Amino acid sequence: MSSLLVTGGSGGIGGAVADLARAQGRRVDVLDLSVGVDCSDPDAVEAYLDSIPTPTHVVHVAGVVGAGGIESIDLLEWERVMRHNLTSAYVVSRAVLPRMVTAGGGAMVLMSSLNARDGGTELSGAAYAAAKAGVLGLMRHLAVHYGPRGVRVNAVAPGPVRTAMHDRLNAEQRAWLLSRMPLPRVSEATEVAEVMLFLLSDACASVTGMTFDINGGSHLS
Repeated sequence: MSSLLVTGGSGGIGGAVADLARAQGRRVDVLDLSVGVDCSDPDAVEAYLDSIPTPTHVVHVAGVVGAGGIESIDLLEWERVMRHNLTSAYVVSRAVLPRMVTAGGGAMVLMSSLNARDGGTELSGAAYAAAKAGVLGLMRHLAVHYGPRGVRVNAVAPGPVRTAMHDRLNAEQRAWLLSRMPLPRVSEATEVAEVMLFLLSDACASVTGMTFDINGGSHLS
């Protein structure tokens, strides 16, 4: 059975991915701040990977949300959101993909967001929209350059999901988000997790460089 590395796997969508994979009998390793590893710290990530078998599959969920428009966030906040979303995806990819190639290949799924598709809102912030759009650019680059080496890379772009990120909003803000959606519902973390595991599976053996939208029709491709 394949082994899976989940970043941000201690709760929310990452936790759902880890739980579903374990139920399938997979080995699951979790790389998360809660286990003392910052996914944006290259030395910490390399040390963690040295301590586990090379994963055949990787799901990168680690990240943070922001808030505010471009005029209301300062440089420190911009860099914080970029570091934990986009830089962490770069650091983890740079560390794990060469190992996967040496081990015979595999598949990776990165976490983007509807905010990358539609410019986002001030509820999650300008930096978050920019970071998640950057994740899609990184994913496409990796898909092109690692496909010939036996690694597939895809992404998911969820809209509202019932996690701590959504729960922080008040009732009025939640209702406003739903009012913008053709299919107005909040996804469950397990729904997103199932899509991510599907993208890792052999059913998607010819799928790479793609973004799977899970957002109630808010972005139509």
